[in-house]
Amino acid sequence: MKARFHLLFLLTALIGHAGWSQTESTLYFMNSLPQVVEANPAIMPRYKLSIGLPGISSVAGVYTNNGFSYDDLISKTNGVTNADLSKWTQGLAEKNYVALAGQVDLLRFGYRVKPNLYLMFSSTVKGYNSTMIEKGLALLLVDGTSSFVNSYTNTSPEEEAIAFMQTAIGAAYQVNQKLTVGGRLKYINGISNVTTESSSLIIEVGDTYQITATGAARVRSSGISSLNKSGNDFGNYLADSFSNSGFGMDLGATYKFVDKLTVGASITDFGFITWKNDTKLYTLDPAKAKYTFAGFDINKLLNNDKGYLEAQKDSIQSRFEMQESSSGSYTTSLPTKFYLSGNYELTNTFSVGALFFGEQFGSRFSTGMTAAVNKNFGKIVSTSLTYTVSNRSYNNIGLGVSFNMQPMQLFFVGDNLLMAPVSLAADQNLNAYINSTQLLTLRAGLNIVFGWDKGISKESRTEDKSHNPKSNSSNAKVKSTYGRSPEKPKKKK
Repeated sequence: MKARFHLLFLLTALIGHAGWSQTESTLYFMNSLPQVVEANPAIMPRYKLSIGLPGISSVAGVYTNNGFSYDDLISKTNGVTNADLSKWTQGLAEKNYVALAGQVDLLRFGYRVKPNLYLMFSSTVKGYNSTMIEKGLALLLVDGTSSFVNSYTNTSPEEEAIAFMQTAIGAAYQVNQKLTVGGRLKYINGISNVTTESSSLIIEVGDTYQITATGAARVRSSGISSLNKSGNDFGNYLADSFSNSGFGMDLGATYKFVDKLTVGASITDFGFITWKNDTKLYTLDPAKAKYTFAGFDINKLLNNDKGYLEAQKDSIQSRFEMQESSSGSYTTSLPTKFYLSGNYELTNTFSVGALFFGEQFGSRFSTGMTAAVNKNFGKIVSTSLTYTVSNRSYNNIGLGVSFNMQPMQLFFVGDNLLMAPVSLAADQNLNAYINSTQLLTLRAGLNIVFGWDKGISKESRTEDKSHNPKSNSSNAKVKSTYGRSPEKPKKKK
């Protein structure tokens, strides 16, 4: 197990420098931002031209935990805070996922070539780390073996982690006044990966309280073991990672059912990476990884027999030490996200919306939903206020704000942001906010933008004889009917 924990530590350190990427629901409603295409490539940003420069255009981070918050670990009596681990274990899910994710834009470019055609390009570093903790492991640590007499539990954690760089090109096209479609194709270079193909650590407790542990695991990695080599050059390390390649795509569409109601659907980061560089396989053989502990020899403990304790320790380590071997290439999927939305315009500058979203990464499919209120204050300020339910968390009020002072656009967008100032105002500190947080996303940056664009307006819609029978010549003045039936000529009296 030591090798495995070392492996996971190295990957976490790598992704910490690379940046992250994950589901951000408030971003979906911020169509003033070029980054909105990350959620649905069919949503055309409001600016005709946008440029994102390395490091400052957009930096995003995400934390999610479907199992617990800090408040679940403690209880307060008469103002005194005490650890309450029984309260913690009672509230856990059977499988508890703690995830970190994020993203850094290296370069971004978007241009509306025509009123109905928007082209986009981006280069981005992404990463994601998800750790699964079994409820059985927490129960074993807190309550001991008493609850598992004549029974068993699986206590093995699982790890999925990935870091990669993607280059994407795409377009959004307004087919007609109702339908807009969009897509992006992505070429991907994998940087590093850890994926758990299978993992178990079964703890059985007999009626005489003897404990039997049986382990089995298959964990693959790429780009991890070479990081631990002395004298390893990080530039060479990145160059070697380019042998890890893959492809992905984003697809999306929006459709205006009636004049004020628009629905949208999209799938993003649908793709794969084939890992070839520095690939390793870590295994635990269940035939060997088995140990029965019937108790200690009390006489040897009383006599302080250090050799006896060392022998017990060495026996366990030798049985459960993961075996490392070189591995051939293998393929993993990207963290794929799904969105289904609806947006209703109450006025030209005010709308309400709803979003259902999901993510598939490894063996886990997670879902959530968001309600949003969106308001534009002219061209200068765009805002979105949201409420999100996700990861068994229900207190997430999000906010998105962009200050559009072309050629500069400054923005920040996040989920579960507004509880921070509420906590600060109530207690003059952020403790209450931090202690209750199970979901937090934040994206901020600075874009260079030009030309606030309204897209296809009513005045630019097609005007021909089929819609305007009064127009008999190219020089005649045309009154567009915008798809309505033409007026009937008035009868002369």
